[in-house]
Amino acid sequence: MARINLLPWRQEERERRNKEFLTLVVAVTLLALLAAFASWSYFNNELDEQRNANALIEQENARLDKALTEIDSLEQRREDIISRMQVIQDLQGRRPVPVRLWDDLAKAIPPALYLNNLKREGDTLTLTGLADNPNVVSSLIRNLDSSKWMGNSAVSNIQQNISAYAPAPALNETVTTGEQPRPVYPEDSYVQFVVTTKVQSETAVPADANATTGLGGEL
Repeated sequence: MARINLLPWRQEERERRNKEFLTLVVAVTLLALLAAFASWSYFNNELDEQRNANALIEQENARLDKALTEIDSLEQRREDIISRMQVIQDLQGRRPVPVRLWDDLAKAIPPALYLNNLKREGDTLTLTGLADNPNVVSSLIRNLDSSKWMGNSAVSNIQQNISAYAPAPALNETVTTGEQPRPVYPEDSYVQFVVTTKVQSETAVPADANATTGLGGEL
């Protein structure tokens, strides 16, 4: 006996297509969710790795900053030590200078000349005294410049007719009975001078002059 389908065939076809469409939508939705989850997992993993790398870089930077601070501290300590060593070397090298200066000064003073004042300011020596004539002062300048420890000597002032002692009484002055008149001294005709000279730096002094006795002191 033949079976007769009384339902419209178009209705069945529509329902079948609707089921296929729903199935396709569900499948696409699942695939999209899976793709989104996979993408999120991948980028989240990349983000975690980047954060870990950034944290490692920050740790290394902190360690390097600490190391640089220690290096700067060591450099400062090194500079301090070098400065102290330089001061000690300068003091050690200048120990024989006062002795040499006194010795050379005594040798540089010519006859008919004497000093009445000696002052040192830094590396400048100022000598004040009396001399028989200006030529004697010139001899003093030459003697000072010939020293290994002094140089650049010059006359800063020279005056004629300066008496070393009190002036003699005038002829028209009355002399007290029994009082002897003041005698005339050779120094009464001496010239007064002021000479400056420079103490030579350690670099200008020969090495054999530095290797002398350890006596020292301030001039």
